[in-house]
Amino acid sequence: MLAPVYRHLDTKATFLGLAFPAEWALVLSLVALGSVADRPFVGAFAGVGMYVLLRLVGYGRPENFLQHWVLFQIRAGYSGGRFSGAARASIPRFAFGPYQSRDVPRRQG
Repeated sequence: MLAPVYRHLDTKATFLGLAFPAEWALVLSLVALGSVADRPFVGAFAGVGMYVLLRLVGYGRPENFLQHWVLFQIRAGYSGGRFSGAARASIPRFAFGPYQSRDVPRRQG
C-alpha cells in the first residue's frame, strides 16, 4: 500500500524518548499536581525528575518495558505469585490420579 497516511502497526508512539501516552501521563500528572497544589515550580521540577528517572530506567530496555513490568508486578502481587489457573484454584486436588510433570506443585498449608 502506497498511501501517504499508512502507518505500520509496529511504529513507536514516543515523544522525547518516552512512550506516549502511558509514560507521559506520569510526567504531566506531576506537573498538574504541582499546579493544583499552588506550587508550579515544585511540580515542574518533579515532572523533570520523573522524566529523567523514566529515561534512566528505560535505557537499553525493549519498547514498553516499564508498562509491562509494572503490570506484571501488580498481577504477581494480586495473585500471590501463582499465575496459572490451576495454581489459583481453591478446589481440592484429585488424590487418586498420577500427577504429570506439568502439574502445579501442592500448596503448603
